[in-house]
Amino acid sequence: MEYFYDLKVPAKAADLAITKLLDEEKLIRLHPHWFVESRQDKDGWCQFHLRDYATEQEFELGLGMNAEPGQDDPPGAVPVLRMILQENPVEEILFHVRDNKVRVRLRSQAALSQEQEQDMLLWIRAIQEYLRLYAATTPQTLVFRGIMNSMMLKMNPSQRKITIMLTKITVIELLVTVIIVVGYVYFG
Repeated sequence: MEYFYDLKVPAKAADLAITKLLDEEKLIRLHPHWFVESRQDKDGWCQFHLRDYATEQEFELGLGMNAEPGQDDPPGAVPVLRMILQENPVEEILFHVRDNKVRVRLRSQAALSQEQEQDMLLWIRAIQEYLRLYAATTPQTLVFRGIMNSMMLKMNPSQRKITIMLTKITVIELLVTVIIVVGYVYFG
């Protein structure tokens, strides 16, 4: 079975050296629900022992990645990133550019359940956002790249959620403080 999704990433993402930006561990850590318990490299594959934050289930996942064209790629597709999975219902996730749009193809032996498809879509959206940071070079993307690479991807999912919540609270506190000071100076 094949599933196709359009991404909102500029087509120039195909020009990025994705395999230099992302390694297997970063790809796994981009999933918003997976704790990386351990990693083992063998025969060109990375074998991960993972725990799902939402269900507390532990499982194994083998991951290999490349950006090489394949024989069964969609016609006219330029591969951006191919993720080959072992011990997962999804065998391959292919990010590719076709008709000047970035698309994703999920390939599996059998039809995916709604839960399995949703789990993969969470991961795809996280990878999409990460690629979007590298598709443009603005002050905001540079700051967020630094934050993602130096802090966020080194945390597990619960630490990320707590950090994001505390950051939002801090920003709101700063805004309220600025409003109070400006109001005091203006009206006082």
